[in-house]
Amino acid sequence: MKNYLSPHLLDSFVERTIEAFPGGIPPRSPDCETLAKAWKQHGLRPGDLVLLCLPNCRELLHQYFGVLIAGGVPALLPPIQPAARLREIATAMGAYAIGGLRLSTGDLGAESYNSIGALQAAILRPPPEPAGTPGEVVLMTSGTSGVASGCVFDFEAILLNGQRHVKAIGQGAEDSVLITLPLFFSFALSAQALASLVCGNRLIISGPPFSVGGYRKTLEEYGVTISSLTPVGIRSLLQSDAEAFAGLRVLSVGGDALEPDLVARLVELRKGKEVYITYGLTQAGPRVSTLAAHAEPASRYSSVGLAHEGTTVSLHPIGDGSGRKQLYVKSATVMKRSIGRVEGRPNDLVAPQTIVTGDAFDQDTDGYLYYLGRLSDFISRKGEKISLAAVRRLTAKLPHVISAKTHIIKHRDGTEDYDLELQMDANAHAPHEKSDMRGLLSSFLQRTEMPRAIHIELANEMDGQRYK
Repeated sequence: MKNYLSPHLLDSFVERTIEAFPGGIPPRSPDCETLAKAWKQHGLRPGDLVLLCLPNCRELLHQYFGVLIAGGVPALLPPIQPAARLREIATAMGAYAIGGLRLSTGDLGAESYNSIGALQAAILRPPPEPAGTPGEVVLMTSGTSGVASGCVFDFEAILLNGQRHVKAIGQGAEDSVLITLPLFFSFALSAQALASLVCGNRLIISGPPFSVGGYRKTLEEYGVTISSLTPVGIRSLLQSDAEAFAGLRVLSVGGDALEPDLVARLVELRKGKEVYITYGLTQAGPRVSTLAAHAEPASRYSSVGLAHEGTTVSLHPIGDGSGRKQLYVKSATVMKRSIGRVEGRPNDLVAPQTIVTGDAFDQDTDGYLYYLGRLSDFISRKGEKISLAAVRRLTAKLPHVISAKTHIIKHRDGTEDYDLELQMDANAHAPHEKSDMRGLLSSFLQRTEMPRAIHIELANEMDGQRYK
């Protein structure tokens, strides 16, 4: 395999990447090798974990590659995180530093603060041993295994996964690939950004936030040929501007299930152009299978296609009497190990290079996979996966909270939400302690993780109240 950690190759890739921002471009850092030297000068040891909290921009790629070249282990997080959340993640995962264009206000527990290129870096108390080894990266689990956990991969395994995705959708060096998803999502990082590095095509970085008007303008202005969206983005476009992606050569969908009738509509609107439905999960690095919907009969529009070349899938009975079967994935691209505090699902690695997905599937005689639903303790809301086990654990730490329960709500359109039920001790009688609960939750939960409603019951009373 080509040396994709060559500073010259990486700098060339970043420099030809285009930023499609309506509100200006973030500041530039020096080249990747200069950034790597700066990290080493600030005490980065081989294998030290660095949490990078940056928005979508070329600066994110520069810093990510700079940490890698320095021998560090990069992990991408959302650009805006409560300080308490960042501290918890850093502690659980044994991080050496937290970096961002602007760090969260609050105590991060840092020993020093430094500038590394355009980055503000909080250097933490060094863990006794580095969290990883040089050449590794961490992909955060997007809520499926908790808020303070990730998956460790060799960088080459992530590149291999990107290569397989590129082959599955027919991506080539002449394409212009648009990123609208956050780069801290494994799909955007591996299947779009790093796949473009391997493929040698032009990369355009946009959003979030996603807007229909901004999306159409970007497609037209930059001559985009390949775009990947979540079902949330697909539904928005179909409702308000269904012709927006008609000119794309390739449209792919990932991140969650898309209803067969919407797949049919996409195929019809695209008039013979390519439509791909994909399935994956972070633990697999992340892409697993792809359906070329434009080339399949309508009876297969509920499928997520065939496993990628080099990926072996198998179905195993759950054993709960329901007859459901769980998908196992074996591939050279699956994670090496978990890192941090894993909660809400069992150990993913069940054999060498083999993970259990936590998802129920069927498979037809031709090998096509059909996703049936999730088995683990999380929901998907607006394209974001939420670990209910992590919500309960974090909420239970609040003053006066005795217990926390979550209740999943399934709507008729197939979307999911949840309510939070709290039992609190008698000292929580003060009205403000009830009404401020949503504010307290927002100090460590992201906006997309907040419950639909909060039901509070005092330990010695039965008339709880509901707050929305």
